[in-house]
Amino acid sequence: MAVSVGDIVDHDDYIGLIDRLTAVMGNGSGQNGYGQVVASAETYKTAISGGSTVNISRNEWNALRLDINRCTQHQSSSNSGISTIASTHIIGANATGTSVTRITGDTFSIVSPDNDEGVNDFESAISSIETNANNIASGQFSLTTGRVFGNSSRTTQWGVNTVNPMIYTEMSVTFDGGYSTTATNGTSTTASGADHRRHFFNAGGEIRLSATLSGSTAKDTDWGTMLGNMDQVIFGKNATTLSPSGSGRARDGSTDVDGAGGIESALGNYQLTTGYQLIFQKNGSQSEYAENYVAIYAKRNSSQNTITFLFEFHDIDSGDQTGIGPPVDEPVFQNGGSMAAGIDLKRPNQTADVNVPEPVFATVTELRLT
Repeated sequence: MAVSVGDIVDHDDYIGLIDRLTAVMGNGSGQNGYGQVVASAETYKTAISGGSTVNISRNEWNALRLDINRCTQHQSSSNSGISTIASTHIIGANATGTSVTRITGDTFSIVSPDNDEGVNDFESAISSIETNANNIASGQFSLTTGRVFGNSSRTTQWGVNTVNPMIYTEMSVTFDGGYSTTATNGTSTTASGADHRRHFFNAGGEIRLSATLSGSTAKDTDWGTMLGNMDQVIFGKNATTLSPSGSGRARDGSTDVDGAGGIESALGNYQLTTGYQLIFQKNGSQSEYAENYVAIYAKRNSSQNTITFLFEFHDIDSGDQTGIGPPVDEPVFQNGGSMAAGIDLKRPNQTADVNVPEPVFATVTELRLT
């Protein structure tokens, strides 16, 4: 809440600001919280925890400024614009300065003011941080590509419609927690696995899913084209979307994902349940193989710290009757080939600003027949 010119700035104003910043930057709750240590909050709350009176000097305001800048760097790669407050300055509502002049009664005017160092500048900066809590700037994250975080692969023949039309793989991402963060009351706490998962997505993290297939037949080529055009399926905080060059049907809240004629609601991290839910589907690229499709599902465990993804590859083509392709269904990898499905991460990892520890990958089920 803004401070009016002429009012007294007290510890409640400072506490209100650090509490708001901690809700975004610290452990937080629900869809808030980056999981970081908020030094300004912990230092001040520790000092007053025993009932001590702490004078809110430039040191406290400058400590808050540093934490504010960590957030604005994470969100926009820029500082807040608040300058360091000099040791000789008096802090006012909209400015600081070396002295004040009485206007009337308890109303004062700051002499030669620095207009970017007032209490309301801090309030404005934190309001912007709250508004932009879901933003992450370029340079504030690491991004893997090529399924290097984890993958499952296969080279064995599969895909005859009447024998083994589908193969699948399950892969999990587990968030272990165990690192220090700041609780909403300003004290130090340890993140749980469920907290870790929240922090990852709240701070802008994404899990990116992709697959690839290569072989020498027309069917292999179609599968390779289908999966290549899929590019990366992006599983985010509240929706599943496609990379800019990707194609297919994802759970973004505006798409008929399963092709049944209805629009499925958006599904991301916060919409997961303990049962598998469809998040993506794509069919074959050529008309003679249009029946074939890949589907991806996701679920969480009951402890809320593990997400498991299920890739299904359905080869249900029954042979081409147009004379273009083989009249009888042929297997995938009839003359050899390989495929892989896997996971990449977009992880907030700027150590100086916001850094969420990397989760752990595991292959639950290697690519196999049903």
